[in-house]
Amino acid sequence: MSENQHLLPQMPMGKSIYVYQLPIRIWHWVMVACIVVLIVTGYIIGKPWLSVVGEPYETFYMGYTRMAHFIAGFVLIISTVLRYIYGLIWGNRYSRELIILPVWSKAWWNDLWQDIRWYLFLNKECGAHVGHNPLAQMGMAVGMVFMLVIMLTGLGMFAQDSHVPFLRFFAFVQDWINNWLGGNGQMTRSLHRLGMLLLITFVTVHLYMVVREEIMGKTTLVSSMFSGFRQRRKK
Repeated sequence: MSENQHLLPQMPMGKSIYVYQLPIRIWHWVMVACIVVLIVTGYIIGKPWLSVVGEPYETFYMGYTRMAHFIAGFVLIISTVLRYIYGLIWGNRYSRELIILPVWSKAWWNDLWQDIRWYLFLNKECGAHVGHNPLAQMGMAVGMVFMLVIMLTGLGMFAQDSHVPFLRFFAFVQDWINNWLGGNGQMTRSLHRLGMLLLITFVTVHLYMVVREEIMGKTTLVSSMFSGFRQRRKK
């Protein structure tokens, strides 16, 4: 596959472009930390360890686990809401790539197909996109749907025992599951856990794409999430 098969704008050789703004980079690494804490503590909450030594009132093992889970969850929700508000109002064009997908563009769909072929080792070359490539845009959009399911079901369960008026508002999630899906509290927990499993799948695919792009792609990626600048390597 030749590079001219990619119809979207490509990054020029030897030029650094400021792609990822500081708030976006902070959100990215905060999200990474929160997801790690949520997956570990969520698994423990679902399947508690039985080999903890000591009295419960001394170890407070499950209490600390739940507290870490709740804190990470609220930090993730608040930071994600702020990230999208920032992206819409103050963000550059690249920060909006995860908000508005140009599905009306034939060139975007063409590049999406070429990216899929490259990640499946069917194409020998990839495009040198300045921001997110179409496959990354699509993947992040799907990942955010998984996160939305996790956030809403988590808030729905938290609202059942909360006395804070704002948080009590999210009791509608449980009501909706009861009335429209014929479920109960267990279904809410199951959907929450399903969201976690789907998110783990997304993270695994995301890591593969990042590592492959960094090693075999034409542009820097991992270093860009620290510096904000993306550059096309000379190959």
